[in-house]
Amino acid sequence: MQSMTATPIHVAILDDDPSIRVALDRFLKAAGMTVDTYETSDQLFGAVAQKCPDCLLLDLQMHGMSGLDVLKYLNQRSILIPTIVITGSGLAGCLSDCLNAGAITCLKKPLDADQLIDTIKKIAAPSQFDPLLSFG
Repeated sequence: MQSMTATPIHVAILDDDPSIRVALDRFLKAAGMTVDTYETSDQLFGAVAQKCPDCLLLDLQMHGMSGLDVLKYLNQRSILIPTIVITGSGLAGCLSDCLNAGAITCLKKPLDADQLIDTIKKIAAPSQFDPLLSFG
């Protein structure tokens, strides 16, 4: 069994809903992760230019740039952040579009706490994550 590293997983959250940002921030910090939250895509882009997180939680439907637009923007600039798209709408269309744009997976709101933590841990340690098995 592989031991936990001393460095906590660094998660960035981009969601325009302050209640979602605060709830996810508190929950992930309680799980031992470091968290940065962003209300706008511009805030996120400025931050990832300085330091890339291990994982990005990205809301699909936001005012201004959508989550899909954010994925495409990052991809076009070769900023590859393992991304979990979170959405309150159906997963079928989201999954296909977001995977094609570079996301690892999509999760539906309200989020299942155990599933979220497990998914973040898997994508932050890529050697333990096989997307073909996860989505097969």
